[in-house]
Amino acid sequence: MVSAVVLATGRVESAEKQEGLSLAPGQSALQRVLEEVLASKVREVVCVVSDLAWVGRRITIENERLIWLLKYGADGGPNSSMIAGLWAIDPKSDGVLFLAGDQPFIRSELIDALIERFESGRALIVAPSFQGQPRSPLLFRRELFPDLLKITGDRSGCALLEKHRDGAELVPWGEEIPYFDIDARTDYEHLKEPA
Repeated sequence: MVSAVVLATGRVESAEKQEGLSLAPGQSALQRVLEEVLASKVREVVCVVSDLAWVGRRITIENERLIWLLKYGADGGPNSSMIAGLWAIDPKSDGVLFLAGDQPFIRSELIDALIERFESGRALIVAPSFQGQPRSPLLFRRELFPDLLKITGDRSGCALLEKHRDGAELVPWGEEIPYFDIDARTDYEHLKEPA
């Protein structure tokens, strides 16, 4: 069983204030991410947010597999949301998939491909790749949960990917758009360009 943790504290709200992004009218980036994750084979979704009032105004999803986790303040550094989400998942989960709430073009097919590779092998980490480069989201096997809980400062799950490169498997993906981050200025500008 794979659980997903969607990280949506702060950056998602600020990213959605940007103009001109071609999402459906009234649809938020986080709404779109959650719809795709819930359409995938993940067993449960823990969404870590810092503002439940914002969620109430912007998110219309009701699903028994979706759990809201309110993270207070910014104490604990940038990875405290990741750690809080990890603590909140089902203790029987074999793995956890971390996703950013500001990557609205992630697709359930990509998530399912990661889960299928995870379930068919013994890799400690499964990640998609584009042109040979690892991308997010990252799927971690239970054996790495203690290491994830120890991440501090500006380090992220990518540091574990580097450390355990020999125990990782990459799933090639032919499109770059699922990885676009609407909070990254260059990605945002690229998305606004006419096709």
